[in-house]
Amino acid sequence: MFDYGELRLLVLTMLADQPSHGYEIIKQIKERFGGNYKPSPGVIYPTLTWLYDKNYAVIDTEGGGRKQYSITSEGKAFLKANEAQVKLLMSRVGPSGKGRPPAQIVNAMDHLKFALSLRMKREPLAESTLDKIAGVIDAAADEVEELMNERPVADTNVKSVAVVETPNAERFVRRLSSHFQHKTPVTAGENSVQIRMSRGACFLEAGEHELRVTVMSPDVKQMGELQEIIVRHLEDAAVREELRFDWQSA
Repeated sequence: MFDYGELRLLVLTMLADQPSHGYEIIKQIKERFGGNYKPSPGVIYPTLTWLYDKNYAVIDTEGGGRKQYSITSEGKAFLKANEAQVKLLMSRVGPSGKGRPPAQIVNAMDHLKFALSLRMKREPLAESTLDKIAGVIDAAADEVEELMNERPVADTNVKSVAVVETPNAERFVRRLSSHFQHKTPVTAGENSVQIRMSRGACFLEAGEHELRVTVMSPDVKQMGELQEIIVRHLEDAAVREELRFDWQSA
């Protein structure tokens, strides 16, 4: 998990934030990694002893013999001397020890780990099967990275909505999803699609007898251009059906 000396820097950085017991440090590191890594006492306590021996930390003994560690001025100087490495390390392990990743992400990761470990405990898998499993996981990782790198739609500040009466709403959602997915980032749901473009983003949501179209852009001019693009593609998909758009600011 850590290169040589990195755990010492991490623990010392945490002590610079607040004095802590060994158990508290273990818990905080676990939280920083979203529960996916928890250092053992056999790793943490020797690290704390090293920091104490170097006079980078001092020990305050509380009632019951519990040891609380605090950073010293020498420890602060050591962090300052390794400032660049500390910044890289902290960007990797997370910004703080507060909170966990969203529950749905944690559950999905647990599901994958459980499925793999359960199957691996049986008979060995064929090499071709292992290659396919690795391919599925790699493809999922690429898609997750692409989604996380998308610019948040919340960055936009102009929005308009049109509710179009049509019995073919689901067909329109599928049609535009298929058309745009080869040109721009598209996130499709069962009855909805999100289309991201340079001018902003468009959401299409199919109801039983209506299609809800939401357009978001940085300014009014680009929103108008995005409306025209979406209307044109929906009208092309409508064939003989006449669609009416009454855009309302939101």
